Amino acid sequence: MEIDVKKISADLGVKLGLLLFLSNAVFYIIDLELFLNWKISIIFFVIVIGSGIYSILNSRKKLGGYINWSDGFISYMACVAVGMLIAALTQIFIFVILDPGAAERLNEMSMIMVKEMYTGMNLPEEVIQQALIELEKNPQLSLSNLSLSLAVGLGIQAIFGAINALIFKRSNPEIA
Repeated sequence: MEIDVKKISADLGVKLGLLLFLSNAVFYIIDLELFLNWKISIIFFVIVIGSGIYSILNSRKKLGGYINWSDGFISYMACVAVGMLIAALTQIFIFVILDPGAAERLNEMSMIMVKEMYTGMNLPEEVIQQALIELEKNPQLSLSNLSLSLAVGLGIQAIFGAINALIFKRSNPEIA
C-alpha cells in the first residue's frame, strides 16, 4: 500500500489550522491587544514549526522509519501551509468581513506602540511621523497585507522546512 505523505500531513495541518482558528477567535473575543503581543506571536511561530517537525516525524514513522528529503519537505510544508492558510482565512474573515472596525482599532494600537518604541529609541520626530503615516496608509490587517503576510510566512516556513527535512531525513540502507 502506497503511503500518501501529503494526505497525512494535510490532516495534521487541518488540526494545526483548527488550533490557530480557535486562538484567533479567542483573541478576538477576549482582547484585541493579544494580536499585538510579540510573546504570543513567538509561541505560535514555535507551534507552527513544531507541527511541521511532528509532521515529518509522523510521515517517517508511517514510511517505515525512513524518509527522503523531498518527502520530508513536502510533509513539513503540507502541514504548515494548510494550518497557516486556515489561520489567514480566519483573520481575513474577522478583520475584513466581520468587523473591519476591529482592524482599525488594532491599527491604532499598533501605531501607538510604534510611536512609543521609536520615541524610546530617540529617533527624530520626522522619522516617527513618516512611520506613522505609512502605518495609517497601509494597515496591517487589510486583505492585501494579510495575503502578503501569508505568502511571506510560507516563504520563511519553506526555509525552516528545507532545514528540518534535511535534519530528519533518514535513508534506508537496503535501498541505498
